[in-house]
Amino acid sequence: MIRTRRDAKYPQVAAAIAADIDAGRLKPGDQLPSELELGARHKVGRTTVRAAIERLREQGRVQTVQAKGTYVTEGGKAAAPVPPSRRLVEDLREAITSGRLNPGDPLPSEQELMEKYGLAAITITIALRKLREEGLMHHIPGRGRFAGPGPEQGSRHREGGS
Repeated sequence: MIRTRRDAKYPQVAAAIAADIDAGRLKPGDQLPSELELGARHKVGRTTVRAAIERLREQGRVQTVQAKGTYVTEGGKAAAPVPPSRRLVEDLREAITSGRLNPGDPLPSEQELMEKYGLAAITITIALRKLREEGLMHHIPGRGRFAGPGPEQGSRHREGGS
């Protein structure tokens, strides 16, 4: 059977990616998942994914940088790719300042951040240091990292103490 344009799946794939952009799950500067990942997610082949990305490119929603990937644009304008370490800081800063993470709420573990952003442990430590310097998070040795400023200077956190 010959497939016609009427039953092509790329418009639905393009619409699903556009919905992720509109909902803020993909932000300006974010790199789209690979063609292989998008194909698996939407149960379509790479040719369909390429057609969907081409449609989004024509709409000004994404820009492809050869040998780098495809990135979400900002209002139809090309946005510079955002390094994962900066995206980590921006995402956590936004979660804390918007109130999605309240003072004292635990931050994701280093392992979770490594998996989500594809960064090495040292890079995560350096990125989180920026948030601590801004007073947006604190670290309690042996317990983890938490949203909000740490205990006031001079006071000590006691584990189950009296």
